[in-house]
Amino acid sequence: MPEQQAYFTSKEVTTITGMTKDALRYYEHLGILPDVQRDQHNYRQYSYKNLEALQLIKIFRTLDLDLSLLTPANLAMDNQAKAAAFKQYQQVIHGRLQHLKAIDQLLATKIDYFENHSTNV
Repeated sequence: MPEQQAYFTSKEVTTITGMTKDALRYYEHLGILPDVQRDQHNYRQYSYKNLEALQLIKIFRTLDLDLSLLTPANLAMDNQAKAAAFKQYQQVIHGRLQHLKAIDQLLATKIDYFENHSTNV
């Protein structure tokens, strides 16, 4: 991202985030992508703050977390409440990591078996 650039066009944001323009408008409509500015031609102009919000949205989508948790009302809670909520999200991640490690171990066992046992009868 260009460091001296204050605002980004929709096209630039889709390139940076990998999201579609429809997704950007949807998140704006939901109120989880607030304060998107408009230029003199009424084109959306996204700020670094918007890009940070989109990064968080992307994380929530990856983790299948409820996007409504990112609404201004939910984000208006105090820092202690936010920290507690993010600790819960982190616990979800830890649980998924343990599950993925178990799957990885199972696959490693199967790979070892198939590589070291002949199927010739």
